[in-house]
Amino acid sequence: MLTLKNIILPVLTLMLTGTSLQAQQKPNVVVIIVDDLGYADMSFLPQAPTDIKHYKTPGFDRLFATGTYFENAYATSPICSPSRAGILTGSYQQRWGNYWYGDGKFPNNKVTIPEMLSSNGYATAKYGKTHLSGWEKKVPTMHGFDEYLGFMHHTWDYIRLSQKDVDAYKKKKEFKDFGCQVIGPLVKAEGQGNEELKPVSYENSFTTDIFTDEAINFIKRDKGGKPFYLHLSYNAVHMPTYVVEETWAKKVGARYVPWDRNAAKWEYPYWDPAQEPHKTFHKKWGHMGEYDSEGRRCYLANLFALDYGISRLLDALEKSGQRENTMIIFTSDNGGTVNTYSNNAPLRGSKYMLGEGGIRVPVIISMPGTLPQNIVNKSALVSGMDIMPTIAELTGIAAPEDIDGISMLPVLKQEKKQHHEWVAWAKNENSWVLRRGKWKLSKNAGWGHKGFTIGENSEVLPGKKMTYPSGINLFNLETDIGETTNVADQNPEVVQEMLALHKEWASRMIPRYMKKRKNSKKNGKKN
Repeated sequence: MLTLKNIILPVLTLMLTGTSLQAQQKPNVVVIIVDDLGYADMSFLPQAPTDIKHYKTPGFDRLFATGTYFENAYATSPICSPSRAGILTGSYQQRWGNYWYGDGKFPNNKVTIPEMLSSNGYATAKYGKTHLSGWEKKVPTMHGFDEYLGFMHHTWDYIRLSQKDVDAYKKKKEFKDFGCQVIGPLVKAEGQGNEELKPVSYENSFTTDIFTDEAINFIKRDKGGKPFYLHLSYNAVHMPTYVVEETWAKKVGARYVPWDRNAAKWEYPYWDPAQEPHKTFHKKWGHMGEYDSEGRRCYLANLFALDYGISRLLDALEKSGQRENTMIIFTSDNGGTVNTYSNNAPLRGSKYMLGEGGIRVPVIISMPGTLPQNIVNKSALVSGMDIMPTIAELTGIAAPEDIDGISMLPVLKQEKKQHHEWVAWAKNENSWVLRRGKWKLSKNAGWGHKGFTIGENSEVLPGKKMTYPSGINLFNLETDIGETTNVADQNPEVVQEMLALHKEWASRMIPRYMKKRKNSKKNGKKN
């Protein structure tokens, strides 16, 4: 007998099943941001140094083999906090005065990638580094993430991740403060709108492994049929890279000293307050005063731990049957830093600098079920702020109207060759660079940074001071990627055109916002 119940139940089941299938068919998105990665330090690259070619980076290579590598890709800043703000919002962070660490008040009404996706039915999670200055919503669960585990700082120790480690330092009678060293429990937050951070201690663990484990668990977990957005923000290979994990230290022959918080004396690479003040330790072994003959090997140990994490993540996606329906976007927050012995060849400069070595970064985008594979894109000028609109177009969601980024999807699909006509960077209103096509114009972007020379066998030797020129400079990156020859005098029209472009760009930004110094009133000065 045909009843109303017999009719309604099958229809409801079909509707619910159809909804679930539709949700599952939406693409997943994984954004991987690594820290201070050297531009040359992946073995698939032709400029990869000897040590990288010898040991290989199978995780990075595997990602490239299934995607597109962009040769002309840039961060929006040569340092981490502003760059990450640019990625998160698809915008020039200078729009709210964020040029350097700790300046610029992040607008609370600025829509983020996870907010955009969460409001359209995505499960969202973030693991790793969060470093967003001057923002009331800086805790990830306050700007669109369902859950978070990581640290809220520019850096963190790789191994000393327990409250017991913090207490061990405080027991030392010579201890005053941690200075630039940051150790102790990680923090977690759960539930959107919850800003409470709870400490999570780990013993005998390594941050690179912890963040990879959390990401894999999230991929495996039942998310109620929702597509997912995973933001994996490693602290590798940011200093302190002299703290290494045993397996990878053995692989590259790097020194390895196990951490024993109960030892009477702590040997290098661990700071002991009884031996010297932290300022002295950091100046020496933070690679700002003396070079470390084994510094490159320590960097490599951390790099290969990171590369293995990428391999494990790819394995998890493949085993779960979600790899072809998942877009992976991989990048670094800024260029590699000479302080940790990264290799930025053939670029000039390092992190902190507006030379190519400070702002040009590796970008790989992979979605083997949808996009071409094993592609090197040599023509498109792309930026970290393009990640948000690319995700929006892929997922069929309208991107916020007030962004500066442009979707890379047409370039990825090889429907067009060019992307941005030009992009700009600035440390403040008077120190900036702008790139248009093959040309790069710099004004008052001078910077000096102590450098090192990396030998054929990864040994570290004294090097020359790394500099970037002041004044007006024009470089032809097509023929001079190392930015060695100023051709401004030979191309006055190009200089004037690019000066006009910068003037127009700067008119849309706001001046650098800086917190007043504590002694500003005392000195009778305005800051």
